[in-house]
Amino acid sequence: MSWPWDELGLPGPAGLPDIRSAYAQKLKTTHPEEDPEGFQRLHAAYQEASRRARRARYAQTGPEDPPADRPAPPERRQEAPGWDYDELLEGREAPNRPPQKPEPQKPEWNYDELLKGEDAPPREEEAAPEWDFERLFAEGEEEAQEARRRRLEDLRHKNWARYAPQARQRRELDGEDAWPAVLAAVRTLELLERRDAPPAQWRRFLDSPVFLSVRADMDFVFLLEDFLSQRPDLSPEIRRAVFDAYELQNASRYPAYKPLYRLLGVKRADTRRAARAKSSWRNAWRGYPLWRKTVLVVCFTILALFFSIGLGVNLRSAQAERAARQAAERWTETAPQWLEKDFGEPFVHAASQDMFAPAADPDLYFRASPYGERSEDWPGYQTSYPGILVKRALENFAGERGLDLDLAAYSRETGDAPGAYLLNLPLLGAEEDVSALGELLEELSRQEWHQVPLNNPRDESEYRVREPVKYTVFLCHKGLAFYEAPSDEGFDTEEARSLYAQAGPALCRWILEQSGLADRHLGEGTYVLQDREAVEIGEGTFFQVHGVDKDSGEIRVQYLLASGGGALFCVPREKMDGVRSVIDLYRGTPRTLELDKLGLVMVTDQVPGE
Repeated sequence: MSWPWDELGLPGPAGLPDIRSAYAQKLKTTHPEEDPEGFQRLHAAYQEASRRARRARYAQTGPEDPPADRPAPPERRQEAPGWDYDELLEGREAPNRPPQKPEPQKPEWNYDELLKGEDAPPREEEAAPEWDFERLFAEGEEEAQEARRRRLEDLRHKNWARYAPQARQRRELDGEDAWPAVLAAVRTLELLERRDAPPAQWRRFLDSPVFLSVRADMDFVFLLEDFLSQRPDLSPEIRRAVFDAYELQNASRYPAYKPLYRLLGVKRADTRRAARAKSSWRNAWRGYPLWRKTVLVVCFTILALFFSIGLGVNLRSAQAERAARQAAERWTETAPQWLEKDFGEPFVHAASQDMFAPAADPDLYFRASPYGERSEDWPGYQTSYPGILVKRALENFAGERGLDLDLAAYSRETGDAPGAYLLNLPLLGAEEDVSALGELLEELSRQEWHQVPLNNPRDESEYRVREPVKYTVFLCHKGLAFYEAPSDEGFDTEEARSLYAQAGPALCRWILEQSGLADRHLGEGTYVLQDREAVEIGEGTFFQVHGVDKDSGEIRVQYLLASGGGALFCVPREKMDGVRSVIDLYRGTPRTLELDKLGLVMVTDQVPGE
């Protein structure tokens, strides 16, 4: 295959009918506005293929001899003339009205043949014509062509802005190549209108390659607009035919065609009607049986119902979010003012919505969120600021005294205050720390901010109820608590010191009970464990617990716990008199216990096994 046949989709040289058919088929998929370069290549291939087909036909048949005699043309037109659209594409004129019969002494000329560029010799019995009608007709046609060209240039200048940039560039480079096709189409329009052709003839022209080759050419569109504007009395049937021809390519989607549609008198209803006529799903719907239509309608109804429900939920959610966002914006402006009024110091809004900090200490974050209406008995918000103040005070206390403070029941998120504080104390020597802690908690309880409104009031009558900040302080050794003080009950310093003094023996009993050593040594249910005073052995202090027989009251085993809480010694009563130093405590069998919370405990057992 070679050009131009491959461009038209033909296997090789073909006749004019096959060329026209292939060209019309290609035009359906090659839109001039969307693919101008492809359209130019297709049109050039069509012209070249047509020329080669005519040359081949001429070489086979030779020039046709004119008929010897022609009948006189009829006085009135009986039917619309046929048009040779291939000749129009080649730039030759379509047949015009037949000329009037000449005077008897002048020869009779066939004007149809003259318009095609061929001369008809005079009849044999008449003399040769004195005038060169071929030259005269050519000169007249050149003048008409030049007038059309000037008119086109004016229209181009007037409508130049309607060209797309790529279309303007193409016009500047090869605009003259399309001139013969545009000229042929315009001449055909004029002949159709001048001869009062019926709508059927117009539709035949609109389906022909002459029109299809220039349908999307903006020069032709300009000339067509000019043609329509000068003929306002053109019949509605013809205007409708032109509209249908352009709407086949959805021309209403392109702004450049709007002036043409206005001249055609196209309304939106016409455009919608044309779109519905081309709609494949509408055509398919019309072909469905009734049961299938019913099923589809029910399915779409159910889907629409679910969609409406989902849309309603989304709208309500969006409205709620918008309201919450607006309330948050108002809160970030209102909260610092209320906090300053209630706590007596300025505050600033931090990064997140309900996060604030004192202006004097911007790293001390706390939470404050709106709750209820602000009134004389209710602040209008809930805040963790009092709890944060307690947390900071206890952390400073533990840091100053070198104590271990563990925060329990605490999310550890920024701005949250813990609900419990575990202060780990050594088993000896922390009596002053216990007293100082009692003084600190007493001082905090007297602060005005320490009394806060009820967290979750059930009704307005509870708005006036105030209570201390909710937290609990535990005194512990290695996480094992021996005293707890809820904030609403207060810290009893005397009780805390008394329990602290008993913490060592209590820890020893706990180890014996948890490990099962006492049951193994004394027999389950046959003994009681009694606390005794701490003893000094060598340089060490040991907490003492006696395992006493429940029936006789006799001391059977003495248990000694080192003051650090990590070593336990089990000594029978009869061997205790021989203990003079710490070395004597290590004469038994060593073993290791691992207990929850407390961890590892070293045990030296001198009690004989059963």
